[in-house]
Amino acid sequence: MAVKIDIFSGFLGAGKTTLMKKLLEEAFIGEKVALIENEFGTVGIDGKLMKNYDLQITELNAGCICCSIAGDFTQGLREVLKLYNPDRILIEPSGVSKLSDVIKGCTSFLREGLVYLELCITVVDATKYKMYLKNFSEFYKDQLKNAKTIMLSRTAGADRGKLDSIVEDIRQYNGQAAIITTDWDSLDGKAILHIAKEESRGSMEESLQKGRHISVLRTQKVTGIRIEKEVHSAEEVFSVWGIETAKIFSSEKLKDILHRLDSLDMQILRGKGILEGENHEWLQFDYVPGEVTINKWTPDYTGRICIIGSFIDKDKLKRLFEV
Repeated sequence: MAVKIDIFSGFLGAGKTTLMKKLLEEAFIGEKVALIENEFGTVGIDGKLMKNYDLQITELNAGCICCSIAGDFTQGLREVLKLYNPDRILIEPSGVSKLSDVIKGCTSFLREGLVYLELCITVVDATKYKMYLKNFSEFYKDQLKNAKTIMLSRTAGADRGKLDSIVEDIRQYNGQAAIITTDWDSLDGKAILHIAKEESRGSMEESLQKGRHISVLRTQKVTGIRIEKEVHSAEEVFSVWGIETAKIFSSEKLKDILHRLDSLDMQILRGKGILEGENHEWLQFDYVPGEVTINKWTPDYTGRICIIGSFIDKDKLKRLFEV
């Protein structure tokens, strides 16, 4: 019997992991689930955040699915199918992956009848839609264009007119996808699954089964990024700083460091990590521009920090975190 494949796309910090957790808790109950987690950089964070769930996790940390590790992704998917025989495989590509390339990576498995594409979701942070669309249009538009369901995150309390404007703009790139604007806390995971299942069946899978070409979007001129080519890999546009550390951070000190990321002379798009705090407590943090979240976490074997953006100055970041 063919295994269900679910792809969760979305730009850095949009909320892909949060959505997967919601579906695991509310919609995938009783299923044997495996996760293929691709992080941009060598220090894995998101896989650790999913370890409390009853699922097999395969982490790909050497780069982007869409770039240098396409072969590793295909091999990883084949091994997951063979070793774990799951009912469902969740694929969470890096936030800087092109969704079209992730889908291409599944094509041979679709042709062989080993899997079928049940969900193909792109998560969009409604508060940063215009900024990311303007500055990283090549990657952002690709994720929009190739999704079958688009879920807006951080919509609680948002201006309805602004949400309507975002939906209208998204329709320029994808006129067929279901677009969910309702605050996630108001939706049950089973309802999300039902909507996304209905939208993901049909045209995309039929196209892949027949081996049709999936078009690659070409970028417009990107402000602040000095690259002349029209089609780029993530490694050409984005850079990453990651480090493992045994340093102890107080919650207040960590919060101060993360807020200072906004004022550095580099374009930082995402920060995440797990660190040891005071009194043997552990802290898990998330950073996107203008927003910092710190939660208590379970102890790990060491702390780890991952920062993603453009024009990253690794020495400045080491001094900032004092590691």
